[in-house]
Amino acid sequence: MATLTTGNREAAVEGLLNGAVDLHCHSGPSVMKRKIDHLEEIAEAEAAGLRAVLFKDHFYSATPVLNLINRHRNAASNLTLLSGVPLNNALGGFNPHAVAHGLSLGARLVWMPTLCSSNHLRTAFRYDLSGKLGMRQPTGLSALTDSGDVRDDVKEILDIIAEHDAVLSGGHLHISEMYPLFEEARARGVTRLMVAHPTFWIEADVSDLKELGRMGVYMEHCACMLVDCPTRKFTGEDLREYAAAGGIEHTILGSDLGQPINPTPVEGFKAVIELCLDSGFSVEDTRRMTSLNACRLMGIPPALH
Repeated sequence: MATLTTGNREAAVEGLLNGAVDLHCHSGPSVMKRKIDHLEEIAEAEAAGLRAVLFKDHFYSATPVLNLINRHRNAASNLTLLSGVPLNNALGGFNPHAVAHGLSLGARLVWMPTLCSSNHLRTAFRYDLSGKLGMRQPTGLSALTDSGDVRDDVKEILDIIAEHDAVLSGGHLHISEMYPLFEEARARGVTRLMVAHPTFWIEADVSDLKELGRMGVYMEHCACMLVDCPTRKFTGEDLREYAAAGGIEHTILGSDLGQPINPTPVEGFKAVIELCLDSGFSVEDTRRMTSLNACRLMGIPPALH
């Protein structure tokens, strides 16, 4: 790709931010401290021209809140508000009722356990919810039985996801759990699959990214681990390796932002777009990773340019 001049680069960044989709926004209210609330995030996203934002909380589904906001917001807005159902202890873990009710209300995605997954608790053994948040310690959850089979209640949840043509996210399960889970999901008619930050918590390596890409699974790499903030763990060169392994057509960039120590989600999303261009990704490939792939996964039309 030819090097962009300063003026062309700024125009490219703004053009890519316009129409971008963030599938990993951690705004509040939340029991975890947040830098920005849902209304503030919506205002920032609308001002930047984002196409859609998916609001994620580990302990509740934002769907009813977003339904209320949608009823009273500017009807002329082009920003689509998306939500999901997190299968952590607060919603009863692997609770088919929570999934059915959430998807019926309009949620578009179901997260397997995140902070309550057995894998997360093993990996983040110092993560003390009772000490940090004054909450009860989580009960570890795995999608598999002791014999390695997909649990019956998880199979029921997969059927509900398939019925609603919703997205299944692997949450913070270990990569070894995701393979049988996704195979069972495919067999039951689930067609939309994703893994968030596969190289963090999930413990996927480059060979796993290649296999996930072959399976048609979308892999979301997060701005909070790529841009200049305290949670940064990877570089632009790492992102190039990950995108090459999984395939540009299956690579998504989300923010995973909203924490007080980090930039706001829109600020971080803009920074990750800049990182892509500075790391040699073309404008076209950057748009795929920041907009088009997420639109395809979620089943929404992309912004018109």
